[in-house]
Amino acid sequence: MLPESERQGRLGNQHEHAADPKVVESHSHKSLEGQARRASTRPVAEALPDGLHEQVIDGSNELPIHYVSNSARRRHKVFVEDEPLIDTTAALAKHSKKTARLQKRQQKKQARRVHSEIQSFLDFPQELLLMILGFLEPSEILTMLRLNRSIRALITDNERAIADDVMRHRYWVLKQCFPLPVPLEMVPLVARPALMSEQWQDRLRIHKNPYQHIKHIDPSHTCTCMSCVLAWNNLNIILDLAHWQQNLATRVPLPIIPRGTNPEWNVNLLERHAGIVTKAMKSPLIYARILQIHLDTTTRTIIRSGNWRKKGEKSGAVKPRTYHLTDAEAAAGTDEFLERSGPPSYQPIYMRDNYYSVEAFVPNRKWGKEEQKWFYYAKWPRPHENDLNWLAARFTPKTEPKAHEPPSGNGTEQSDGGFSLPNGTTPRQPARLMEVTFSWDAKPESGS
Repeated sequence: MLPESERQGRLGNQHEHAADPKVVESHSHKSLEGQARRASTRPVAEALPDGLHEQVIDGSNELPIHYVSNSARRRHKVFVEDEPLIDTTAALAKHSKKTARLQKRQQKKQARRVHSEIQSFLDFPQELLLMILGFLEPSEILTMLRLNRSIRALITDNERAIADDVMRHRYWVLKQCFPLPVPLEMVPLVARPALMSEQWQDRLRIHKNPYQHIKHIDPSHTCTCMSCVLAWNNLNIILDLAHWQQNLATRVPLPIIPRGTNPEWNVNLLERHAGIVTKAMKSPLIYARILQIHLDTTTRTIIRSGNWRKKGEKSGAVKPRTYHLTDAEAAAGTDEFLERSGPPSYQPIYMRDNYYSVEAFVPNRKWGKEEQKWFYYAKWPRPHENDLNWLAARFTPKTEPKAHEPPSGNGTEQSDGGFSLPNGTTPRQPARLMEVTFSWDAKPESGS
């Protein structure tokens, strides 16, 4: 280490040189000369159009020196490289034993998988479509008629088969209790004169005049045998009873019609109900819809009657419902609960005042106490056939024998197939003179 005196001497010399202006000028002159020599050895840069270069003129040679800034160089590079890029990348071909095994395994899975060409509801086979429609309610099927033309054509072409399946699944009991009246055009020609005879029509007045809730049957369009008349009345009662359910549920009294009068609103109401029954005689789906309406009316009435309590009756007491109806059975939309024991419907509903007391209107059957099951009347159309035979035997207009035909033997054969005795009397003919056959889908069972 230097002694303290020598170090202080050197620092003093440095301060003297820094303070001397001549020394400073000589140092700056030397640095400028060095820069000039380095610049003279470089090539002269050309001026760029953007004018972002710096220009330095050497004092000795008087040549301009250009310096390009980094920012200008970057902008020029971006301008040159701004070209559309084309993606030429592609998946590499996989060639290995592992990928081959995976591909074979995937192909086997695809081969075992079922390839279905069904794109819509109508692509199903017709048998499957009819089976699906057979489990729907009639109101849902009638709504599907408005969906499109294809479904409408499918339903209309197979209407009877669909309606039969629906009634077999849902309304087996009601179908036996509420048969359809037969149109007059389906009645044999030999039985029509008896139906249209004045004597028989006079007897039917008891079923025409007194009813204010049923439009009387038209003999020119519908068979007027006793079975068909009762069937007509029952179907009209179903619609009229369903019409007044809101009043019965809210305990609003039904309107009273004075005797001998028929207001316009009642005429229009009965006309509408009669029109629906007339359509049901030709459309099985509308007939099934009427049965659906009556089932809904019956379940609502039974539930409503079970919830009501008389004055002074305890509200907590459990009151059994008619036919032991449960909430699940009411929501199912089937009439299976009507096969249980319950009150019979022997008396017809001949006026609207009976609506207050009726719970389940299910006629044309009788409860067997020993067998503990319901016995239904003869299977339709057997009652209709029996009535036609009875009417044809008693109310067919008789034709007079021709004058030019002499009597032969002890009896005279008449033109209607009967015989007259010599005293002019006609022997009593059996009630069943002819066997009437109909073009029904299901033939009546023997002994029913």
